Amino acid sequence: MKLQQLKYLIAIADNNLSITNAAQKIFTSQPGISKQLRLLEDELQTKIFERNGKQLVGITQVGNEILGRARKVMQEISNIKRLSSELSQDDSGCFSIGTTQTQAQYVLPRTFAAFHKEYPNLKIDLQQGTTEQVIEQLRKQEIDFVIASGTAGLGPDIVQIPCYQWDRSILFPQDHELGDLRKITLEDVVKYPLVTYNLSDKNSSSLMRACKKEKLEPNIVFTARDADIIKTYVRKGFGVGIIANMAYDPQADKDLISYPTSDMLPQCTTWLAFHKNLFLKQYMKDFIAMFAPHISQQELIRYLYSEHTSSKELLSRFETKSHNPANLQARAATA
Repeated sequence: MKLQQLKYLIAIADNNLSITNAAQKIFTSQPGISKQLRLLEDELQTKIFERNGKQLVGITQVGNEILGRARKVMQEISNIKRLSSELSQDDSGCFSIGTTQTQAQYVLPRTFAAFHKEYPNLKIDLQQGTTEQVIEQLRKQEIDFVIASGTAGLGPDIVQIPCYQWDRSILFPQDHELGDLRKITLEDVVKYPLVTYNLSDKNSSSLMRACKKEKLEPNIVFTARDADIIKTYVRKGFGVGIIANMAYDPQADKDLISYPTSDMLPQCTTWLAFHKNLFLKQYMKDFIAMFAPHISQQELIRYLYSEHTSSKELLSRFETKSHNPANLQARAATA
């Protein structure tokens, strides 16, 4: 068995079972991959992929097991390389982080500015997507860290560290009827069309759960990933907006009224996650310390070696340490 064969196996699985696409992705030839796949299956005396003629159409049960172990092997090889780099104090590589638009635009810039001063030769590869998309990249070990919100409980192979909690805001124009109310309730809000973030799963959406609890039926007419897009469509009269509170700028958005949802909707938790197989270099530990300074080294070690996967347990430890890094850093900058 060769490491190259495991690399090819992972490439096929990550490219929709297309050997052609896998070959293009890793800059090799299709016949070469096909040959090595046959040799690997012959050596293991088992079929890794299900076939329809020459076309790969699925992964066998044993194949999934082999694929999972192949990923771990390749990750350990990467860790060995990282360890060598760590010992030589080489911090000129690439640090990849997957996150959402809200985190990338409104929370992370100050952290990255401080981090870049400490590691000016380190390339930061920031990849944006939905929470589900960046989690999938993390599971495939294509990126180092994920910073996102929601989707608690990522499984036993992922270390998930709660970092801070935040509320949402209701947005509406200055002349909107909601502005005449002294106290706005969720029942008041859902009387109007809503413009908010994409709901990948309505059952797991805290907004939908809150409405269901109050026996309310929200009319969501427009969704987007980007808070600025949501604000644009609120201005266009599509409806009342619901965005992360840190995405509201009192100066740039002074034509809109922002009303807190702390009495209507539960807080959201932003977490930082990485694969358990990842070797944490010193700059990664320093980044965690900058982004979540309330997490001590002892607590980080506990997260690293804890076997629990319960999001409720994580949050119960975290509730008394809630903070917003953007706010903390803003105060520090003006102090």
